[in-house]
This record gives sequence, structure tokens and C-alpha cells, in this order.
Amino acid sequence: MASSSDNNQAPLAQFHKHGLQLRPGSPLSQVPAVEVAPRRRTKVKTGCYTCKYRRVKCDEAKPDCQRCVKFGVECDGYPAPKGPPRISKHLRPREQRSIVPLVRRSVIYSIQPARLFEDEQEGRCFRIYCEEMAYQIKGPFKTSLWNQLIPQVSEAEPFIRHAITALGAMKKITHGPDNVAGDYQLRATNAPDFYYALRQYEKALQGMRKNIADGKKDIQKALIACILVFCFETLTNKMNNAVVNAESGLLLLHFWMRENLPDHVGCNPGKEWQDHRIEEDLMIAFSGLDLQLLFFRDGRPRRTHEYVIHSANTSISQMPVEFDSLQAAHKFWVLIMRRNYHFIVMVLGQGKAAEMCGPLMHGDGPYEDCVNIFPGGNIFSTPKQPPFELFPACMRYCEDVARWTKASAKLFETTKSTGTEEEQVLAALLKIHSLMGPIMLTSAFFTTQTAYDQYLSEFRKLVTLCEWVLPRLTASSEGKQTYHFDLGVLIGLFLVGVRCRDLALRNKVIELLLARRIREGFWDSAAAAFFIIWARDLDEEGRDENGEIPEEHRWFITSAYVDMDKRMAFLGATVKSLDGLKFRHKEIQW
Repeated sequence: MASSSDNNQAPLAQFHKHGLQLRPGSPLSQVPAVEVAPRRRTKVKTGCYTCKYRRVKCDEAKPDCQRCVKFGVECDGYPAPKGPPRISKHLRPREQRSIVPLVRRSVIYSIQPARLFEDEQEGRCFRIYCEEMAYQIKGPFKTSLWNQLIPQVSEAEPFIRHAITALGAMKKITHGPDNVAGDYQLRATNAPDFYYALRQYEKALQGMRKNIADGKKDIQKALIACILVFCFETLTNKMNNAVVNAESGLLLLHFWMRENLPDHVGCNPGKEWQDHRIEEDLMIAFSGLDLQLLFFRDGRPRRTHEYVIHSANTSISQMPVEFDSLQAAHKFWVLIMRRNYHFIVMVLGQGKAAEMCGPLMHGDGPYEDCVNIFPGGNIFSTPKQPPFELFPACMRYCEDVARWTKASAKLFETTKSTGTEEEQVLAALLKIHSLMGPIMLTSAFFTTQTAYDQYLSEFRKLVTLCEWVLPRLTASSEGKQTYHFDLGVLIGLFLVGVRCRDLALRNKVIELLLARRIREGFWDSAAAAFFIIWARDLDEEGRDENGEIPEEHRWFITSAYVDMDKRMAFLGATVKSLDGLKFRHKEIQW
């Protein structure tokens, strides 16, 4: 029999295998077991026995409900009619906060551990995902994907269930008594949970590979697997793996769309998707994954960008004169946003943005496990020779943003006066992204940094909106690190931080980013803040006696080798001095 010391070393071997390192702390042998008491489940009163058991809405079709048929689960039939349900007792409300967190919808999925789980720990982590992690991942956007569709599909697909369990185990790490920051970093005291998450994740990957080897071609399950892998890889700071996975999943989806859907629905979820048993919420999530890649590091071929642009243009042409709901405004904005940023990445590639950075661009990364998010492929790159023949298209796309803004104006006014806080947050996020649109489009053709000064008014509006939204996005986290799948405020704050030379506004951005720990997929608030701090310090060296920073003293970041696990990056910046291009490099830590 192995000694307890040997047993404690086994997890360490796995950590090193996955490129992870323990932070200094108490030894593994002193890790106390953390028990989470099971929570009670409320009963679902209507529908077939199977849907009641899962606590999901039943369509009550006879003889078998179509929801069960759709997900390949046997329908157990319907109970005899019963009397009216009992009235629930009122619960005492919690103390009010200065910022009220967004409304948490009730958990609507539950399965019994005895039926599907290998042990109590697996069931507990699955429950943590359903009750906590799914709510956090989805952020402020209305979707049933994370807390309903994915758990439901997992009942018939073990590899999805293992991926869910892995994410639940990661969330359990934030409960640790010594985890003051409430983050997902590996420590000696949370090593057993971290190791358990890795084991569950490995089981999920093995199941996915077996599915492929067996020739199973269920596109919905493949797409769900992709977004779950993305969440786990970004939570564990394996950004290179997350990039490769996201690119592979999106290329698979685009290939499938070309084979199965007409061009006009390629970027527009609707009935055609559902005819192929693909839920609309899943397709919206893949639009979010597409944007994650565009804003981090996009190495996809030009034909992919052209396909998305063409597909989206067809749908955008059908945009109404006035939106009647936030969901409609959001749907069309996602189409416009994706089209615009695919266009920008294409423009920057043709504009030789890669030639604006220093010599490190072509060398190996300075860290063993890092991702190079600049130059050229990143949306915040600076072109050397913009392809001005594409500028007319840029102007048309700016007009689409203006049309969308006009169509949503009345709706936003109504939401501001009578909407719920959840609706107001969504409206504010849409405003943030729409304000960014024309700035990002036109700046893809900027060859000077002073050109950004024309957008000072927009920069101020962006910061004001972000300052209002941030505490509401993180209020429910109760001081712990927040993780959202979709992009939200961080890209807007980063744009202002690296492009605006107003010192007070820059300092405000840094303050907001450091005040709250938030992750939006690839994006980390602390990392973004320290990028901006260095960019600010470089610019301030050249501020003259009149308070201005001349063009020849304005620096812009052109390379970034980032190791999120070690919380460090090696940055490169470029300035167009009177003597030509000059370069600076610095290692930062946060």
C-alpha cells in the first residue's frame, strides 16, 4: 500500500504534466477536505415525468413530448391531473446592497447523483456548476444555454457531463477559506480540487476523441464541447490551447454551414438552425466565441473573414427601422459587430501591421508557455500601409452602426426609465460596443496616433458607461473573481487606455480595471490595466510644456508575449520618431 506521502505526490506529477505550478503554501498533506452540503431541489409540477425529473419546461406533446424526442431521451409519460399547487412560503429578503446584483434566475436543472454520477464528489461539482458557475458564465445576457441546454444534453453524453463537472470543481476552488481573492489560481490548499478538475477534464477530452474516432457526427454536441473546453482552458490560463480550440471549433462550424445552410443564414440564428437540431442560444454563443478570437489573436485565413462578411451583410440589410425589444437589438448588433471586426482583421493584415513591431516578433517567445497576441492578427494593431481601396466599405459599415443606433434609440430611452436593472445593463453594454464601432473601423486606416484625438468625446462616454456597468456585473460575485464567457466592458476600457492620451481619463481606466477582478474569456482586467500603465508611462515621457504629446513621442503597443499562469508578459512598443521607427521592451507582472 502506498504511503500518504506518495499519495500526496501523485497530484503534483499531474500538475507538472499539465504545465502547472503550485504557489507557495502549506503542503498537500495538510489540505482539509471541503464538504459542501447538498441543496434542496424544488419540484416541477407540470409536464411529462422525464421533464419534471430534469426540471425543464415540457411541451406536453402526446404521446411523447418533443423535447425528450429531440434530445434522444426516453419520455416516461404524463401523470394524472392533480389539484392546485401549494403556495410557497415567503422568504426574508437579504440586506440591501448599494449595488443590487443582477437577478439570478432559479436553477432549472437537476439530476440525481445515483443515476449518472460515479461518486458523491462528481455529483457535488456538477451541482456547483448548475447552481453557481452556469449563472456566472452567462453574464448579463439572457440565454438558457449554460444552465439548461448543456446540463440536459449531458445526461445522454458523458463527455459533456465530465466537462461540466470539471468547471464545477474549478468554481469550488473559489470557496476555499484561504482564497481571499476568490480566483481560480492553483494553491497548495486547493490542490485536491484542482487535480480533480484536471482528471474530469481529461475524461471529457478522452470522450470527445472517442466520439470522433467512432464516426459520430452530432454537430450540436461538438459545438457544446468546444465552448466548454474554451471555458476550462481560459480558466486554467492555457491561452494557446484555448486559441487552437476556438479556431478549430469555428472552422468546423463554418465548414458545416457551407455544406448545410444557404448563405443568408450563415450568421443569423433562426429556424434553419433548429431544423438541424441546433439551438439558437448555442449559435449566439459561437458568435461570442468568434468575437473572443477576433479580439485576442486571430490566425484564420482571409476566406473565413470574407465568408462571414458576405453572410452578415445579407442579414444586416434586413435590419428594421426601429427595434421593439432588446433581444432584437442585441441580435442585429452581434451581426454588425462580427462583420465589422472580421473586416478590421482583414484590413490590418493587408495593411502590414506586423511590420510595425520590433525584432522579437520573429523570435521564440520569452516564456515556456506563453501566447503572442500581437502583432497583425490582433484587433488593436497599427497598420503600416493601410489598403485605402477598402475605405469605402469602412464608411458603409459605419453607416450601418448609425442605422442601428437610430433604430435602438427609442428602445434605450424606454429601458432607461422603465426597464429592470438587468435590461439597463444589457442596454449599456450594447451602447459601449456601438460607441467602439466607428472608432475601431476608421482607426484600422490610421497611420498616426494623433488621429485618435478626434474621439475624446466618445472615449469619455465609454468610460462613463463602463464605470456604471462594472459594479453591476460583479456585484453577485461578492468580492470573488468574476468569469464571463462573452466580451463586455474590458475591450472598451482597453481601447480608451491604449489610444486616448488624456491623462486623467487614462488614470480613471486604470483605476476601474484594478478595482474589480473580472475575466471575460481571454481578457483579464488586471493584465489589461498593466498593459495600459506601461503605455501611459511611455507617452508621459514625451509630454511637452503645453501639456501635449507630439506624434513623434506617442508610443503604441506592437507585441505582447503573455503568460497568464505566471501573471507576467513581455511587451514591445513602437514610436514613429523623427529618425524613424524606434522600439522599447519591458517585462510586466501583475
